[in-house]
Amino acid sequence: MATQHRTKVEVDRDSARLMRHLHRVQRRRGSLPEPQVLVRGPGLELTFGDQELPFHAASVGKVMTATLIGMLLEQGRFDVSTPIGRLLPERDLAGLPAAAGVTVSTDVTVEHLLTHTSGLPDYFEPPRGTDTAASATSVVADRDRYWSSADLLEEVRHLPPVGRPGERFAYGDTAYVLLGRIAEEATGQTFSQLLRELIFDPAGMAHSSTPYSDARSSEDVAHLRIAPFWLGREELSTALAVSVDWAGGGIVSTPDDLVRFQTALHGDRFVSEELREWMARPRHRLRPGIHYGAGLVTLRFGGFFPLLRNLPQPVGGIGAFATQMFYYPRQETHVVLNFHSSRQMARSVRTHIRIAQVIARRS
Repeated sequence: MATQHRTKVEVDRDSARLMRHLHRVQRRRGSLPEPQVLVRGPGLELTFGDQELPFHAASVGKVMTATLIGMLLEQGRFDVSTPIGRLLPERDLAGLPAAAGVTVSTDVTVEHLLTHTSGLPDYFEPPRGTDTAASATSVVADRDRYWSSADLLEEVRHLPPVGRPGERFAYGDTAYVLLGRIAEEATGQTFSQLLRELIFDPAGMAHSSTPYSDARSSEDVAHLRIAPFWLGREELSTALAVSVDWAGGGIVSTPDDLVRFQTALHGDRFVSEELREWMARPRHRLRPGIHYGAGLVTLRFGGFFPLLRNLPQPVGGIGAFATQMFYYPRQETHVVLNFHSSRQMARSVRTHIRIAQVIARRS
């Protein structure tokens, strides 16, 4: 009984320290909204910020895109080595940039797309010296433009390739647009329908949606109840141009819904344990501390600071607006963060480090 009491005191102390940290963070954020934070595990529940307000998950949605592809893989629709020309019509692939001697339709595979090794350039952060109308620097100039998957692929066609398939890791959205199209072609349903029917509904994600890709005019998003978020100095929560995130699913969700998704994913309700572990296996480093697999990200905190190398390594997803969704398998603990701004990524990572230290002490 005394041991249980000490454990509860320690948990309460850790939670109090995290809350003090979050209040300090908020005081330094000026006019930005409070971060949305949810930490949930056995004997641990910590929340900060508005838990009911849906937020744009950004590239966290790529985890769901990859999960959909994983479900189709296990249904036998195709395999990871299938060339994408067998899965997509010519109109999607014609004119996409390729290195010398490379044919996109026959040389790029599903695995290349999942692992960001296709050699295709990114329309959102295009190669140095180039730009697109759908890039991070250009998209805010036309807030009322709707971006379809065809529009986004068209922006890629005038860019140079970034390498040969399988030879270079280059993170980007183009590959995930093609994965979304593969899912549509394989099933005859829209990507939004697939997310709803195969991900949201089965996981009980009642507060999740794809409003930007479902919209067709600025009026459709003008009154959305979504947490504000900033790309640089531009607030975009009611901008139709956020449909540029079709690649990541354009998902709007709540902290609790993202925990529901992770619970289903790591409970083998979407894909098998074997496939999930294949998706999670780190293959490439985006930057120190952030390692990509085939749709899932692993955080290795020692990459941020060597003394943190003994912290557990969660798997999940991370997005440009300082959004995070991670799961600690051994500790069965979920961490969801939304810091609302592309300029808040470092601060969100520092907060996650503090959370990881608490989780490690409880191991």
